[in-house]
Parts: sequence; C-alpha cells; structure tokens
Amino acid sequence: NTPTLVQYISYQFLHANWAHLMGNMLFLYVFGNSVEDRLGKVGYLGFYLAGGVMAGLGHALIEANPVLGASGSVAAVTGAYLALFPLSNVTVFYWFFLIGTFEISSIMLILFQVGYNVLFQLMGDGGVAYLAHLSGYAYGFMVGMSLLRVCLLPREAFDMLTLLEQRRRRTQFRS
Repeated sequence: NTPTLVQYISYQFLHANWAHLMGNMLFLYVFGNSVEDRLGKVGYLGFYLAGGVMAGLGHALIEANPVLGASGSVAAVTGAYLALFPLSNVTVFYWFFLIGTFEISSIMLILFQVGYNVLFQLMGDGGVAYLAHLSGYAYGFMVGMSLLRVCLLPREAFDMLTLLEQRRRRTQFRS
C-alpha cells in the first residue's frame, strides 16, 4: 500500500509519547526561530512541511517500518540552520552527575547529531527513524545552500556558502 501525500504530512503531527513530542519541540525552538526569520512565516511553513515529506520519503525508500513524529521536519530545519548559521553558538543544558550548561558551535553540535544518526543507522538500532533524520538534515542543508546560491536569501558574512568561498580563496592565495 503506497502512502499518500496526506499521510506524508499527517505523520509529522503524531508522536509516540510526550517525551518524543517535547524533544522535537525543544530542537524546533532552538533552531527554528532563526530559520523562520530568514525564510519568512509562509516560506518556513512550506519548508517545514516539505522537509517532513522528504524525510518520510527518505525513510520509506529503505525501511519498511512506519515513521512517526516531527523529527524529520525538525532535522530539515536543523540542516537549514547549518547552512545559514554555521558559526553561531548553542547553549547545551546537561544533568549527569552535575547540572550546568556549556556553549558549543552549531556546526559541531549538528555534525555530531548527523554522525550519531549515521552510526545508529549502520548499527541497525530499531525503534528510531534515523534515515528520516538523515534525509531531513540533507534536505534542509541542500535547500538552505541553494537559496543562498541563487540569491533568494540574502548572503551574510558567516553563512556556510560564504565560509566555503573564503576557504577556496585562501587556498588559491596560498598556492
């Protein structure tokens, strides 16, 4: 039975439990506001829903298990954040033996998350749609970079495209 477009959208609004919902909303809060500011409200809504569709499709291409939750959509937002704000810092709250916070660059945090998802996908850890996350990250990053490349979003001094161009120029200058 082939899923319909409505199913690829509706799954994004269903969650397994409150912890699943709250985890997604926390990441959406941290990364979503800045992306929405760059895309505008309507553009952000379309991007978010399309990110969920692409994440669901990426999952369905390889996995037979159903997918549930906004994680793929949130991963798309996070991928776009990486393209648009790679050098910004994110405050991380922890509570292991101690309680506290630390700052980490968004590029390090997001690449860690991508690596974590790749590792657990390869290990075959069931119960989590790692492929949906990875598809979302890829979609969001590619859309963010494309919008910068074709100038539909104004370029900024510290977006990923600018950083890559500066690196290319430094390499040419050295040689």
